[in-house]
Amino acid sequence: MSGPKVVRIVTREELVAICEGQIAAFEAMVGSWERFGERNRCVDQQDIEQTRDRVRAMRALLAGDNFAEVQKRVPAEISFLKSDMDRRMNAAADAAAVTRKRAHQLRRSAETLARSLRDKGLPVPEELSNPSRHSDKAVRKAISAAFSELAPASSDGGISDRQRAIADSLGVGEERTSLAAWLEGQSADFVDDPLVAALDRRLDELRIFDPEAATSFAARLDAVAAESGTRRGLLADSLTIDLSAARREAVHRIDIKSQLEGVRAEFASIEGQLADNLILEVEQALAPRVTIDRLQTALDEAKLALEAIRNEQAMALRRHAMLEGLAELGYEVRQGMETAWVEHGRVVLRSSKSPDYGVELGGNPESLLQIRTVAFDEPHRVKDATRDVKAEAEFCTDFQALQTLLTASGGDLSIVKALGVGATPVKTVPAMESASQSALLTSTHNSRVTKN
Repeated sequence: MSGPKVVRIVTREELVAICEGQIAAFEAMVGSWERFGERNRCVDQQDIEQTRDRVRAMRALLAGDNFAEVQKRVPAEISFLKSDMDRRMNAAADAAAVTRKRAHQLRRSAETLARSLRDKGLPVPEELSNPSRHSDKAVRKAISAAFSELAPASSDGGISDRQRAIADSLGVGEERTSLAAWLEGQSADFVDDPLVAALDRRLDELRIFDPEAATSFAARLDAVAAESGTRRGLLADSLTIDLSAARREAVHRIDIKSQLEGVRAEFASIEGQLADNLILEVEQALAPRVTIDRLQTALDEAKLALEAIRNEQAMALRRHAMLEGLAELGYEVRQGMETAWVEHGRVVLRSSKSPDYGVELGGNPESLLQIRTVAFDEPHRVKDATRDVKAEAEFCTDFQALQTLLTASGGDLSIVKALGVGATPVKTVPAMESASQSALLTSTHNSRVTKN
């Protein structure tokens, strides 16, 4: 058994609010992940459904009051999605590099075929002479048409001597009349410029996160490819630095926006004009072309505002839970006591079982509460240390019952520090008037300045 106590309380309602906020942040991250994946074509519907299933699993845990599990798993899920986005980014950049290399090879093959046709005095399609101005599909079609013209089937299924001679002169003789085989041979001879390829890869990564920003670097990459000597290296180094910085900013912007969307979702779950106003501020920050510094400032301010709201809600819920629980155990709780607690920092409740005694609740519910047995300074009361110890022991029993009530509702009430029963004199407070609320507030204020 113990006398005066310092306790910590957590209510079911605030645990629900915490978990709801975490899940809202998770859902916002899922939305960002989906948009990223769909824009870069690196997720399919099955991937999306599996990710949404994980959100539903968190909702199911919350519905089952598995608060600790939600608070443990949601941050892990968010971390996984961030890692998965990075992994998919690398895969998308690899795929873009392969596509780009194939496009280069196709253009090189078209230019090679165009030169050969020109050397032989044959007409050259515009798609072959200027392949960069046409789609890959159009270039392939032109190459295929050129091959068909060079090696058409004869009436008996063979090719004429003239067709064979032309095809041989172009390196597409009878043994290599297949378009695919000829293109494969051209690809084997193609050697990509390693410096340009490395810069192309960096540009692909930036394009994945911020296509608009990547556009501004394309001309600089062309300049590097066309340059030679020392200047080429200087241009390449400068472009490498700028591309890296742009990529970091693009990734940071995505992360900030995802967090802001999560905070906005949490504000949406809170009733009141303040939350509505904060939602509008967040939405303004999420508008296009907002600077990264403005985004970061908006996120910092939104987090502070959310924390303040959540703390205020938690304190109100804790005060209500303590008073409601003590009322159920037979202590006199009247309207206005929560307000009195806020205004005066403490409140005193009379015990219906032992009217000469009660309990004083004080402290800041945001962190720790102080609870102690008190005796009322009634005119008829004779101070009796034995009765005081008995009253403290009775409240210990009530406190255990209060713990059971809060635990049964999904909350928790734990002792941080406690003195033994009888270790310190029971505090005496002025007798409380119960006739009116004003008398209650006065006595509560007086008890604040009364000393043992």
